[in-house]
Amino acid sequence: MKIKMSLVLGIIFSLLLITTGIVFSEEQTQQNPPTQPTQPTQPTQPTQEIPSEPETQWIWGEVVSIDAATKNILVKYLDYETDTEKEININADDKTTYENVKSVDEIKPQDTLSIDYIISLDGRNTAKNISVEKPEGAQTLPEETIKEETIKEEPKAVPGLE
Repeated sequence: MKIKMSLVLGIIFSLLLITTGIVFSEEQTQQNPPTQPTQPTQPTQPTQEIPSEPETQWIWGEVVSIDAATKNILVKYLDYETDTEKEININADDKTTYENVKSVDEIKPQDTLSIDYIISLDGRNTAKNISVEKPEGAQTLPEETIKEETIKEEPKAVPGLE
């Protein structure tokens, strides 16, 4: 019984190999059709590559220092690939847009920034957009409001201390 089963399995396996070989040979002939002689053509002009705009990069980090005169910002950020803190110089120009500030002059050390920038051919990092992140709970109250709230507060009595 085992011999018959082995013989049948062997025949089936052989047929599978033969059919697969035929299928592969048919696919190869379809992929490589015979080439027909072509007319000689004029040599083509080499195409000029159109320089594409560099890919926009993004970082999120804390301002270490800022030079408003040169519009240069030194930012400390976390490099996610190496999981290490790094620093990068970002330059703003006339095309840079701002969110939550009007210009580089309003950015201070320890501000948290989100910056979209490009790396130019000469290796400079030029900001396309600079957004100053504001803490969620931080509200800027006018100074008069703060004084009024302080005056309105009454001292709280502590039980047992009268």
